[in-house]
Order: sequence, then structure tokens, then C-alpha cells
Amino acid sequence: MPDSYFKLLPWTRLRRGVPCYLPKPASRPSVDVNSPALEVMIDFRRLTPVTIARDASLDEANRVMTLCKAHYLLVSDGQQLLGIVTEAGTRGHRPLATAHAKGIRPGELVVGDVMINKHDDAEVMHLKDVVGAKVGNVVATLKELATPNCLVVEHDENDNHVLCGVFLLAQIERQLGRDPQTDEVAHTFSQVVSSLGR
Repeated sequence: MPDSYFKLLPWTRLRRGVPCYLPKPASRPSVDVNSPALEVMIDFRRLTPVTIARDASLDEANRVMTLCKAHYLLVSDGQQLLGIVTEAGTRGHRPLATAHAKGIRPGELVVGDVMINKHDDAEVMHLKDVVGAKVGNVVATLKELATPNCLVVEHDENDNHVLCGVFLLAQIERQLGRDPQTDEVAHTFSQVVSSLGR
């Protein structure tokens, strides 16, 4: 459809000498345990997760995390989720140990060498179960699983998993006005995502 089909919107210019203020940060709506679960889900259908390629250098991964103020990146081939890479995997002694184990120099490591594979014990909830649930259901489930977070997926027409979002227990507890527990140690793919909420 040609652009000329649409009616032009009114426009003007900023006036000189008139201040133009930045918007105030939007405050999160208050939630309680009876609020809809979707209100506390980080929705990847609206907020695109930050991704990186498996063959990207660790320097590039660190640069992206710094720019995006993220503690982890989803590793993707452009369509499929391959794994996750965290700051702990790209900095400090862990990449040095990985390089030593592989018999290569640390500068030769790529994201695929240090990422946590998607099949590494990833707990997931299904979107269809989340839609009618309450925040209390999510908190109870995360505590029963003894995990600080859980990925949320749905299925496409070919019954493939499609990543929709993630629940972060620390973030939910903050939204509920509670002090989040900070002593969990992330060991699996699904657990390391919790660093975003800390």
C-alpha cells in the first residue's frame, strides 16, 4: 500500500527556549499474590530478549552485556534458543579454566565454549497454564521447584517450543514488597537467568 494512501499527521517544531523534559520512569503497578501471573512475567513477546551468536567472542559478549546492562545473554542462531551465557562464564577464572581444559588461549574462546546448554535441566511452565494463574501460584511453584526462576513457553503449530518469557522470583518478591532471597546458587540453565532480577 503506497504511503500516499495515508493521511498525514499534524506536526510542528520544538520551540527554541522552551524546555523539553525526559519522561518520568513508569512505575510498576503494585501487585499482590492474587494478581494475574502475567503481570509479573518478563514477556519476551513485548520485550525482545538480548541474544548473541554461538561463535561471538567473549569480548563481544561482555560488550553487549555492558551496553544492555544485562547479566546474561540468550545464545541463538537467529531462530532457535541454543543456550545462555552469563557474566560469570565470560569473565574471571571460569573462562581461564575453560581455555586451559580445551588447550587453547583464553582469547580464542567463543560464546559456545562457555555457554550453558539449553538442555541442561531447564524447567519450564506453559503459557496456557500461566494465563489463568495468580502470582501466588507462580511463587509457590518456584519454591516447590527450589529454583529462583522459570522459563515460560508455548507451542507452535508444529508442536515446537516457543520462548515467551521468564518468571524471576527475586523480582516478584520485590514487586510484592518483600526482601528477595539472595543466597541461591545458580547451577542449571534455568537458574542462571535469575541474575537479571538481582
